[in-house]
Amino acid sequence: MRRVLIGVGVLVMAYGLTGVAFDRDRLGVVVFLIAVLVLHDGVFMPLVLAGGALIGRVVPAGWQAPARTAGLVGLAVAVVGVPLVAGPLDGAYGWGLVSILVLVTAVVVGRKGIERWRKGRGAAKRG
Repeated sequence: MRRVLIGVGVLVMAYGLTGVAFDRDRLGVVVFLIAVLVLHDGVFMPLVLAGGALIGRVVPAGWQAPARTAGLVGLAVAVVGVPLVAGPLDGAYGWGLVSILVLVTAVVVGRKGIERWRKGRGAAKRG
């Protein structure tokens, strides 16, 4: 599976480099790359690091991994979805975004709860 992912990554990068090489609007490409760099390093990464630190202080140790997973997926969905919504939640995009965030949180946290319940049930049978 790792080889497949590496191969797909190389193909995607080759596609992107081909687009950069043959695009006539070189200034637009440079501006786009600078904007992506600034948004990633100036906005997204500080939010991820701050969220991870907050989860480390607030959430109990056994629940930190699912809380971080739900937070990271939720942040990624929000970064992509919020610009599409950009207004009141009266359209399909707004309610879809809220639904996805709630669903991701419920699935990740629910999975951890089921694991804990099964472990407890197994211990009760043995004891």
